[in-house]
Amino acid sequence: MSISLFEQELVHYASPVFARIKPASLICFQKSRFPEFHKEYQKYKAQLKEFSIDMKVLCSCKKRYLVLVYCRDMLENELRKPEVLNIIKVYGYLYENLEAQLLHLTKRLAQFQDFPHEIGLFLGYPVDDVVAFLQKKGEDAIFCGYWKVYYNVENAKKIFCEFDNCRNIFEDKLFSGIELANLLKMRFMLTA
Repeated sequence: MSISLFEQELVHYASPVFARIKPASLICFQKSRFPEFHKEYQKYKAQLKEFSIDMKVLCSCKKRYLVLVYCRDMLENELRKPEVLNIIKVYGYLYENLEAQLLHLTKRLAQFQDFPHEIGLFLGYPVDDVVAFLQKKGEDAIFCGYWKVYYNVENAKKIFCEFDNCRNIFEDKLFSGIELANLLKMRFMLTA
């Protein structure tokens, strides 16, 4: 069985989303490596939808596509938290619905040369760390992993380990011949 590079990228970067331990992940698809991007994107988008997981191309440039893979309900819950809403309102996000927030994020990615770092809140990063990152412009972190950590390093290390373990389990199963759809069917057994 041949495993597509697209499927490998999804499993490598979005396993914590598939296991529902993270609301969303970003994946950067290099255009040179994915000449059939649109075809594969549509195929896997439809496949993931069956498991309440969505994908959205947030931006595209000459070299890459930036794709958000997310659990709709988890991301909606994350963005409804008062402490998150208070921060993203500063950047023009109004809570109408998830689509409106994702559209605003897409516009911010297109409008600014600097990356809109509030995206960490969409990815489920701790609010304190995202705020510190924004205030310190990414400098002076005390630890770095899936995000730059400014507070509670031990908890962050535990979460990073959980994400790594999840990815390793999903990748081991994928490379042993279990297709993504079947991995998603058995995801609760994999992460238990």
